[in-house]
Amino acid sequence: MWRGIKYSFFVLSVALGIGVCAYLIKLFYDVETEVNKIKNYRFSFASQIVDRKDRLIANVFTDENFRFYATFDEIPPRVIESLLAVEDTLFFEHIGINPDAISRAMLKNIKSMRYVEGGSTLTQQLIKNIILGPEKTLKRKLTEVMLAIHIERHLSKEKILELYLNRISFGHGYHGIKTAALGYFHKTLNELTLKEICMLVGLPKAPSFYDPTKNKEYSIARANDIIDRLYDIGWISKEEQQSALNEVPEVYNQTLTQNVAPYVVDEVLRELAHIEDLKTGGYYIKLNIDLDYQFAAQEALIYGYEQINKRLIERYPKTFTDFDFSNDTLNGAMVVTDTHTGDILALV
Repeated sequence: MWRGIKYSFFVLSVALGIGVCAYLIKLFYDVETEVNKIKNYRFSFASQIVDRKDRLIANVFTDENFRFYATFDEIPPRVIESLLAVEDTLFFEHIGINPDAISRAMLKNIKSMRYVEGGSTLTQQLIKNIILGPEKTLKRKLTEVMLAIHIERHLSKEKILELYLNRISFGHGYHGIKTAALGYFHKTLNELTLKEICMLVGLPKAPSFYDPTKNKEYSIARANDIIDRLYDIGWISKEEQQSALNEVPEVYNQTLTQNVAPYVVDEVLRELAHIEDLKTGGYYIKLNIDLDYQFAAQEALIYGYEQINKRLIERYPKTFTDFDFSNDTLNGAMVVTDTHTGDILALV
């Protein structure tokens, strides 16, 4: 009888094992069709309006596409090192999944009796950002694993890193690391210090919480952890570590549009309304507007307005002494043109 029970259990285990293997094989080939969604993923990019001297007038974009793209060659090695140090140290060695990280995460989850760690590689994180949602189900996790293996077969490690660093959110409405560098620090990627790099690569874990314009002390603390990690694994020297730990970068907090000439921008959008992807195509729109003339015209118009109000008060003191000029109907406009070419140099 006991032998029969063991035999039945063995048969059941084999059948279950075959069933699980068959399911995994089917899932592996089913998800292969999803790979093209990542291989052919199309980013949306903000367009820029600049003056005749290439100075920024405004960024134009939709809510989800304030992004400037950085190719892998544009991304400094130190950015890659800092990212891998904190997110996926064995990135260049694994096949899309890291069994050791998954095992550690499973043990932590079992010990805590809840989901506390996922053990995801950068490849898996890219998949979650582009294809899969945030739900935590067994099927979704298996699909993620299968897709990660497929992606590693179809894309180079460098391309995966490029897609990842351009896709993820860095908080404050910034998408992609090039955008975040320009927004937070007013620097290109090559101009960033080690501390600034670590502040950026620490953001994707919790973009709102580590946003340096809101919680600079937490952002710096996380950056310091990453700097220590870089030193611990031997990727930076003691001198580099101490120098970076002592640095307190200047962080800029400004609107994403940076619109310094609203009426100019309105006119551009009206004139180019026939371009369907004007706000998502990453266009570089160069105008004959000259910001030196533009700012001078704005100041002149404001000065003229104030002088008119001053004369009105002097001439009609009883009528205008207590008048609220902020709500009046007095309007003004100015168009500055080049008399030789007809180019519009300023519009207020």
